[in-house]
Amino acid sequence: MPENSGRYQQHNRRNQKKECPVIDENNVVLKSFQSYGLELDAKHDRNERIVKLSRDITIESKRIIFLLHSIDIRKNNKEKVLQEAQTRLEKVISTNFKAVAEELCGHDPYQFRWAYSPGLQEFIEAYTFMEYIKNAEYDESCSGGSDAEMSDWTELQKKMTYSKKSEDNEEEFSFFIDPTEYILGVSDLTGELMRRCIISLGSGEIVFCLIAKMILQKIFTGYIGLNVHRCRELSRKIFTMRQSVLKAENVCYNVKVRGCEAAKWKDIFDNKPGDDIDEGF
Repeated sequence: MPENSGRYQQHNRRNQKKECPVIDENNVVLKSFQSYGLELDAKHDRNERIVKLSRDITIESKRIIFLLHSIDIRKNNKEKVLQEAQTRLEKVISTNFKAVAEELCGHDPYQFRWAYSPGLQEFIEAYTFMEYIKNAEYDESCSGGSDAEMSDWTELQKKMTYSKKSEDNEEEFSFFIDPTEYILGVSDLTGELMRRCIISLGSGEIVFCLIAKMILQKIFTGYIGLNVHRCRELSRKIFTMRQSVLKAENVCYNVKVRGCEAAKWKDIFDNKPGDDIDEGF
């Protein structure tokens, strides 16, 4: 009997519900972790909003690049297309980038760099491509270079400075363009220059092919002198840039060798064989 009673009491103790400890809401550690949770939630929400804005910037920038590729000397639509592209780029600056700058106001922009980086690089690609068509493409003496690129960077940084009216005064805030992001965006420009070179060949604009090739070579020469060990993305883009330079040089080589007949070879450079081609390289 004593043994059975002891087992019974032990069984009852196991089945008894443990009382929950009383949590002190005024505990300093608890309040600290609650504030950390609110701070992390706010940061994640801000990151998601910036990602959505960056996605809109990327989409609009790609559309502007596609619009710029529609310039054709036979249609005489250069001024119209450039005006529309510039208007749309300025709208992106005044709306999308302003919204991103408001989100980053008072915060470290490097914490959210990966949220807005794709949109910023795509926008820089569209912006510099428009500047190339507006200025460099129709100037055979243009040599490009780092000085012109840095002046574009400072000019673009000034355009992304905004003002906000408060009760007492007017405050200024800006969207910070990281120089590394600008360099990565300009490296993407080389792909569009290569496509422009091939498109110019198809429309008979032989001079523009040679200008695009010359600028591609100068940009590539500048980029291979950079230290890419700390930026894996830049190393990958320089490799892609080299492929674009080789394609543009191949186009200009055929222009020099074949002359006016080179236009019908345009499909080969796009890796799309033409119907009337009866020989290969």
